Amino acid sequence: FSDMKGDELDLGGICVHPKVLSCWDELISQRRWFHAHPELSFEEVRTAAKVVDLLISYCGIPTEDIIQSIGRTGLIATIRGGKPGRCIALRADMDALPITETADVDYKSTNIGAMHACGHDGHMASLLTAAKVIVENKKDLAGVVRLIFQPAEEGFAGAKEMIADGCLEANSLGPAVDAIYGLHIWTWALFGDIHCQLGPVMAASDRFRIDVKGKGGHGAGPHQTVDAIVEAAALVTSLQTVVSRSNDPLEAAVLSCGTIQGGYAANIIADHVVVCGTTRSFLSSTQEMIRTRMECICCGVAATYGGQIDLQYEYGYPPTVNNSTECLEVVMQAGTATVGGHRAALPQKSMGAEDFSFFLEKKPGCFFFVGAALPGELRPHHKSVFDFDERAMLISASMFVRIVDVELGSGV
Repeated sequence: FSDMKGDELDLGGICVHPKVLSCWDELISQRRWFHAHPELSFEEVRTAAKVVDLLISYCGIPTEDIIQSIGRTGLIATIRGGKPGRCIALRADMDALPITETADVDYKSTNIGAMHACGHDGHMASLLTAAKVIVENKKDLAGVVRLIFQPAEEGFAGAKEMIADGCLEANSLGPAVDAIYGLHIWTWALFGDIHCQLGPVMAASDRFRIDVKGKGGHGAGPHQTVDAIVEAAALVTSLQTVVSRSNDPLEAAVLSCGTIQGGYAANIIADHVVVCGTTRSFLSSTQEMIRTRMECICCGVAATYGGQIDLQYEYGYPPTVNNSTECLEVVMQAGTATVGGHRAALPQKSMGAEDFSFFLEKKPGCFFFVGAALPGELRPHHKSVFDFDERAMLISASMFVRIVDVELGSGV
């Protein structure tokens, strides 16, 4: 689609904001620059510098309305409307994943070992395009728009660090944020669909490490040992009952053992095995049940096999919970104007995690998904062949613009 002009695109009846559509060439160019120059969490120095340059030169935001080094490598920018009113925040994440890209595309990553394999390149380009359109119409807005370009979403809680540095609070650029909106370009959904609902939409993500300790020895004399591998095997099997037998089957939960490491040689009985994994849940009660049952199972298996088992359970991202009926209604109005009411608020819950959850613990807001599946074989997130339908960025940018219109303007 990149060879086409905006007015030549087949958009399937989708009503892209006309000013967003006029930015198609720049939208593609910016996304592909970000894609070709990925940087990992808290290393987004060049990325942030590019964003700042575009905010100034492309969007028309004065240098003095940008604050850098928020949450280490993050930044915020302010667009002031012509009249007083609420402060609305729009967020895009900036970091890439530690993956070497294998997709055969012209804009392939030039940074070996780093890749935009989750769509954050598209999030940045969409928010920059929206910012340009919002700036052009700012005199008609009653309030303030705060743009948040966040580092380190991929497991390093960049949102939490930005919050600690005051990104949601009143500062020299404007008042405290009243509501916040974020989105995710989503290849598991069809182009033209917007998925959004009240309540939890992405899961809490916790990690665990279990040290299984036994008594090593010669493989020919197992009766003189406590075999940590046998102990660990029993533990992994027993842990599978946490979800299947202790969890309410109407409530979603995941417990996955991702790595198991131990042993020295074929004829040596291991004295130490390490098991690592993740748990996912939508409710705090489910989260606590999982931890409690894991502790009980570890104690029981250790007693049964005569070893010692130590569980280290690390709480990670909380669930991403859309907590405001009013903010959901704003997204639905913007979505109806863009893709039509029948596609504007399709249900979506994912056991994946997202640190936008920290923003929603502090402020009313809404997080939604923009369908971006390419035709043919799925290009899933966090894979070395990931890619998405770039037309989805027209929807993302239009949604940001229309959310601001609903919140601070005269509506869509």
